[in-house]
Amino acid sequence: MEEIPVKVAVRIRPLLPKEILHNQQVCVRVVPNTQQVIMGKDRAFTFDFVFGQKSLQNELYVTCIKPLVLSLIEGYNVTVFAYGQTGSGKTYTIGGGHVGEC
Repeated sequence: MEEIPVKVAVRIRPLLPKEILHNQQVCVRVVPNTQQVIMGKDRAFTFDFVFGQKSLQNELYVTCIKPLVLSLIEGYNVTVFAYGQTGSGKTYTIGGGHVGEC
């Protein structure tokens, strides 16, 4: 059976202005120098890539998406699956703000 490599990236978005206004708190934090996040007080999860609240869209695009686009151009099959709330920036993140460019 052929091995299918899957990599998972997570990006923690900063709080929205209205969330700050309502005094809401971030419930997920990045463990420094690791690919782990902590949810709540003690639930740790490890991913292939972790991007914190201060990460830029372009950083995620260059690290995760652009290599796949280049592989696609070379003839490899690739898939990018973005999951998240409506309006959270999935399309912008996948395109890196440069949709149509590599």
